[in-house]
Amino acid sequence: SFGSGGDFSPDSIYGLTTSGPNRTIGETISLRNDFTKIHGTHAFKAGYEVLRLRLNSWSMNYPSGAFRFDGMTAGLQPDGNTRPRTGNTFAGFLLGWVRQAQFDRELASWLPRSFIHSFYFQDDWKLSAALTLNLGVRYTNESPFHTKYNQVSNFDPASADDVSPGSRGSVAHPTGGLNRRDNNNFQPRIGLAWHPLAKWVFRGGFAVNTVDVKFPQSRGQFEEYAAVNNQQRPPGDPRPLYPISRGPDPVVFNIRPNGTSGFLGSNFSARGSQWWDPNLRNPYVLNWNLSTQYEINPNYLVELMYQGSAGVALVERWEVNTFPIDYAANNPVLRAAVYRTPQEYRPFPHFGSIAFRSNMGHSTYHSGTIKLEKRYSRGLTLLTFYTFSKTIDSQDTDNSGSGLAPIQNRGLEKGRAGYDRNHRSVTSLTYELPVGRGKRFLNRGGIWHRIFGGYEIAWIQTLESGNPLTFGFANSPYNYYPTWAGSRRPSLTSKPGLRDNWRDFGGDRFNQNNINPIIDITHFAYPAEFTPGSSGRNIVTGTPLIWSQCSAQKNIPISERFNFQVRWDYNNVLKTWNFNPPTTTVDFLNPRTFGKVSGNPLTASFGGIPMMHLTLQLTW
Repeated sequence: SFGSGGDFSPDSIYGLTTSGPNRTIGETISLRNDFTKIHGTHAFKAGYEVLRLRLNSWSMNYPSGAFRFDGMTAGLQPDGNTRPRTGNTFAGFLLGWVRQAQFDRELASWLPRSFIHSFYFQDDWKLSAALTLNLGVRYTNESPFHTKYNQVSNFDPASADDVSPGSRGSVAHPTGGLNRRDNNNFQPRIGLAWHPLAKWVFRGGFAVNTVDVKFPQSRGQFEEYAAVNNQQRPPGDPRPLYPISRGPDPVVFNIRPNGTSGFLGSNFSARGSQWWDPNLRNPYVLNWNLSTQYEINPNYLVELMYQGSAGVALVERWEVNTFPIDYAANNPVLRAAVYRTPQEYRPFPHFGSIAFRSNMGHSTYHSGTIKLEKRYSRGLTLLTFYTFSKTIDSQDTDNSGSGLAPIQNRGLEKGRAGYDRNHRSVTSLTYELPVGRGKRFLNRGGIWHRIFGGYEIAWIQTLESGNPLTFGFANSPYNYYPTWAGSRRPSLTSKPGLRDNWRDFGGDRFNQNNINPIIDITHFAYPAEFTPGSSGRNIVTGTPLIWSQCSAQKNIPISERFNFQVRWDYNNVLKTWNFNPPTTTVDFLNPRTFGKVSGNPLTASFGGIPMMHLTLQLTW
C-alpha cells in the first residue's frame, strides 16, 4: 500500500508499508447498588459502583518493514540544507532511493487494567411547599495506570541510557503504577427549585465532577515492548540510504533479558517515548446553571436558561523534546546549523519525540437558551429552542498538545474549541391525527380504528452554525524549523471568512479544482523565514448545518397485549446539502486546491444526504 492516508498523487505518496494483523478486545465489568429511603420531608439516596476495565491489544505492526522515499530528489542550498519547494516523493519512489526503512517485532501484548470505585449520597429536602433543596456528594477513586503483568514504559529524564551510553534520559520500565493514586476526588453538588408564584419556577445548581483517566492513548506507555530496527542516515546527511532493489540491511533486534528491546539505529529522530507525569491526577469539571420557567397558559411553557462549565487540570500531552521556534534568531550561522541537524539541538538528542502527559488543559463553556414548549393537547406537541454558546479550550482531546512557540505555553493555544458551534436551533413538532377511537373524526372502535386511527406525524428542523477551522500552509519558499518545534500556520493579510453566497460552486461543480472556493486564499500569506504565522487556532467558522427530518407512523392494536407499528422516517427531507470542512492548507503554488469543499456527510451521519427508513415493529 502507498501513501499516508491521502489521495494517490505524487505529493501524497510517502512510503511503502504493509500493516500486519492486529486484535483489540475491550471489556468492562460493573457492579452497582442503589438505596433510597424517604423520611418525612427528606428523600435519601445512596449508592456504590465498581468498574473493572480490561483491554487486550496485540499488533504485528509492519512485519515486512516500512520504507520511505521523501526528500530523495530535493535540491540542496549552499549550506547543505534542503531547498524548499524542491523534490518529489513519488519520484524518489520511482527511482527506488530509500530514505528510511523501519522494522519492528511485537514482544508483548498491551494489557492495561483499571479499577474505579465510586459511591454517592444525596438528600432531596423539601423545605416547604415552594422550595426543594438537593444536596449531594460523590466520591471516586481510580487506580493508577498499570498493565496486567506490569509491562509499562515511561520516560525518565534523570536515568542513564544504555542505548546511547553517557546520555541522561531513558525509557524506564517501572513495576507499579505510573502515577500516585488520587484520593482527593470528592464531588459536592447543590441544587434548588423554587416555586414562589403559581406560574413561575426558578432553578439553579452547582456541581463538581471528576473525569476518569483510564487508558487515554491506544497502546500508550508501551515503548520497547516492540523491538525497533531503524535504518536511516545520521541527522544532517541528505544522501539516500540504499536502493530498494538491493534490499534492506540485516534486520536484527536488541533484546534485553527483561523482555524489552532498546532502539537500534544511527538516527535517533525515530526513537519516541511517552512521559506520564508521576503527579498526574484526575481532572475535574465545574458545572453551574440558572433557569426560570413561566407557564403562559396550561398548554404553553417558556424557559430561559444559562449553563456554564469549566474544565480544570484537563489531561493533555505536549512535546518537551524541543527548542523554541525563535531559537538562534540573532545568530544566522547557528540557525543554519540547527536547521540542518535539528535533532542534535534537542534537550535529549538521543530521542525524537517525547510527549509529556499531565494536567495542563483548561476549558470554559457558556450558553444561553430560550425554549418554548407546547404540551400535548388536541394531539399536538411542540418543542423549540435556540442556544447561543461558546466553548474555549487549549486542545480538544487528551492526546492533543501541538501549537505555536513556545510550544510549552498552552495559554498561547487558548481559542475556540474545534467542536464549538455558536448557534443551534432545534424545533420538533408531533401531531396525532384526530381520527379514530376517542378522536374528533370517526370516533369508532373495531375495524374503523384499525384502518383510520392511530396515525402520528412528526417534523424536526435543525439549524446549526459550523465548526471552526484552523489553517496550515505548504510549499513555502522559506526555511522553517521542524513542525515539532511549532505548528506551521499562515500569516493573515485580512480577516478571513466564508465568502458571500458561498454555496455557489460555479458551473463545473463536479471537478473539485474548478469549483469556486468558499474562502479566499488572498486572506493569507506565507510567514517570514523561521517565524510562526500570525493566524491562530480555529479562527473561521465553517459551513453551517441545515437538516430536516420527518416521520409518520401507524399504530395497529391487535389485541389487549399486542400492538403492531409501521413507521416511515425520511432524513433530510428538503434535500439541503451540507458539507464536510473545506481544504485549509494554503498553497500558493497550487492555489486552486484551497478552500474547496471536498464532500458531504455520509448517509448515516447527522446532516447526511436524504435517506428513507421503513420500520415494522411488534410489541407485547
